[in-house]
Amino acid sequence: MSSSGVVSKKLKFKGDKPKKKKRHHHHEDDGDELGGLAAGDPRGWVFPEDVMEVSGPAFIVLPTEPLTCLAWDAQRQKVYAAPLDLPEAPEGAAELSEAEILAAIEPSAVNQVWVVSRLSGSESVISLRTSTGTFLTAHPSGTLSATTPSRGPLESFVPILTPSSSSSSSSSLFPTLSLQTNAEKYLSAPPTSSAVIKSGRAELRADADVIGPNEGFRVKCQREFVLKARVDKAGGAGDGDIKGKSRIREGGGSVEDEMRRNREAQAWGAGRAVVSDQDRREVKRAKKEGRLAEAMLDRRAALKSDRYAK
Repeated sequence: MSSSGVVSKKLKFKGDKPKKKKRHHHHEDDGDELGGLAAGDPRGWVFPEDVMEVSGPAFIVLPTEPLTCLAWDAQRQKVYAAPLDLPEAPEGAAELSEAEILAAIEPSAVNQVWVVSRLSGSESVISLRTSTGTFLTAHPSGTLSATTPSRGPLESFVPILTPSSSSSSSSSLFPTLSLQTNAEKYLSAPPTSSAVIKSGRAELRADADVIGPNEGFRVKCQREFVLKARVDKAGGAGDGDIKGKSRIREGGGSVEDEMRRNREAQAWGAGRAVVSDQDRREVKRAKKEGRLAEAMLDRRAALKSDRYAK
């Protein structure tokens, strides 16, 4: 044997298929962002970056001190600013910044969640529905209520989203949302004392003439609705966005297709969809090798959504 030859110590067996070298594709930022968004909990709360992403269950944080959220008290029949349970820093760590608090807070009661829906024929107009099925109403006098079971002009709002900025202020790290009423006024959270806020007696108004610090709310929507809006935007835009969406499919199917397949056959945990780039590649490889049914059974057994698949 030649001394210059290199002997491979890797075991080889007869019948093994030679492994092909994989080429690593550099996906665009949009694909990585959509993949990262889909990998999280679909019922988690994230900040939308576009007006069309404001849909589904929403959590509206008000610019008060301390922080409050838009809430509806069905017993008192009153719209008010509800105090929030702010997260605390771990023991021995520094206090949380405003940006860290905004990123971590979530609704703690069902009356703090508003369902955003768009009126047919007008995508720029939304309505806010409470957990009891009534709609937020802005009266011409500037008061707010939520006792109307149907929506009309007084229940219509035009969302105006101000994108986040890269300034040093932590309050500008997240986009702000302003709601314009049918009378071309804006919802506002007038400054009030912390004692009034903690007692749950802080009221809101709908008669501001211009957008200011008191009219800039921060809204959080559930991840699955934000993801759906971004996928729809990528599919209905120009050629550049369509190319970006095709790059998302290079990993073995788009994010939307993967979530639909999971909901139909492999949903678990009250309809939770589990999305993974590795799963998509394995399913694509199994389909190419003619063992798709076996791979789907193995996957269902691993997800423990089908006890008879084991």
